[in-house]
Amino acid sequence: MILRRLTDAFRKQDWFTVAVETLIVVLGVFLGLQVNNWNAARVERNSEQVLLLRLQEETRSLLDTQEEEMAAQSPRIELLTDANSVMFSLAPSRPLTNDECWAVVVSHWLPSPTEALSSLDELLASGRFDLISNPSVKAALRDYAVVQERSRAARAEAVSEFFRLYSRHPDAVWLEVGRAEDTDYFPPTAPLDSEGMKWRYRCDIDQIRGNTAFLSEYSDNAARLNSYLRRYADRIAVLTELDDELTTELGTPDSQRKSEAAP
Repeated sequence: MILRRLTDAFRKQDWFTVAVETLIVVLGVFLGLQVNNWNAARVERNSEQVLLLRLQEETRSLLDTQEEEMAAQSPRIELLTDANSVMFSLAPSRPLTNDECWAVVVSHWLPSPTEALSSLDELLASGRFDLISNPSVKAALRDYAVVQERSRAARAEAVSEFFRLYSRHPDAVWLEVGRAEDTDYFPPTAPLDSEGMKWRYRCDIDQIRGNTAFLSEYSDNAARLNSYLRRYADRIAVLTELDDELTTELGTPDSQRKSEAAP
């Protein structure tokens, strides 16, 4: 219709009508583009909101998991600290307790931590990181990505060379197996295998004290374990900051995480 009127106006040299019809066409195209832009912006805002809510849920879940894992692993350092003075002949000799011996024998053990933030990994892999508009949230996510990468690299280096003391020094530390019901002999911390058997860790303090090779390797394991636990603290600190930024952006009270985490 408009094109036919424009053609007629040109034929009749009705320049006023040509100008009006042209303006209508231009305005129509402009408004159409604006509507499309508004719709695209609305869809993007909705996508960002969904992503932020998902990030908040994952962050709080991961934060709880990190705190639980750190709490489970931290006693190992405390046990080693209690045993150190005896092992390094800084205190009178005494047998190591069952739990102290366990901590010494498994001092090389650095279980893989739960540290993946799936939404962040997807954003980085897809190149859609700029979907997040809040600069503080983006900064907190970048900080976690850096801490996560450093943590993975440090653990990979730590486990590439460690010392299984019970294999290298069987005269100083070794393992024994018994039935689960033998609670007087096997401590509660002793692992239970699929056949209902428990493992007991034995330490000969006389073989340990003055054994420079054993003590050097043990010290190396203990240092790696201490660094491993510090990385938990680093991740928890950054995740806490990320949770705070998401809470501010979304207006979700922090009490919600505490209620979600409560049994």
